[in-house]
This record gives sequence, structure tokens and C-alpha cells, in this order.
Amino acid sequence: MEIILKSLKSKTVRFSIALAVLSILQGYVGFLPVSALGQAMAGCIIASCVTVLRFVTVGPVLGK
Repeated sequence: MEIILKSLKSKTVRFSIALAVLSILQGYVGFLPVSALGQAMAGCIIASCVTVLRFVTVGPVLGK
């Protein structure tokens, strides 16, 4: 349980959880009516966010 709580301090982990929830909603419910172009743009934004979060990461999750 301690590992999970430490992991939730990470912006990258929180972003990944939010992304997983949105992906599930989109896949099962059709939550967002998005065109192919919109999906491509969302993919680029997600990739950019992950890259930025990687650069601001200063240490391992368990070190928090």
C-alpha cells in the first residue's frame, strides 16, 4: 500500500491514470465523439505531455 501511495505523488503516474480512465470511457461508452484527425492530435498532445513530464522528473517514484 505504501508503494501505491508514493506512486500517486508522481505527476506522470497521475497523468497515466487519467489517460487510462479516459481511454476506457472512450472505448466502451464513446464518451468523446472524435474524428480521426482529432484522435491524431490527441495522440500528439499526450506524447508531448509524457515527454515534458519525463524531463521534469527528478528521481524514482519510490524515492518520494
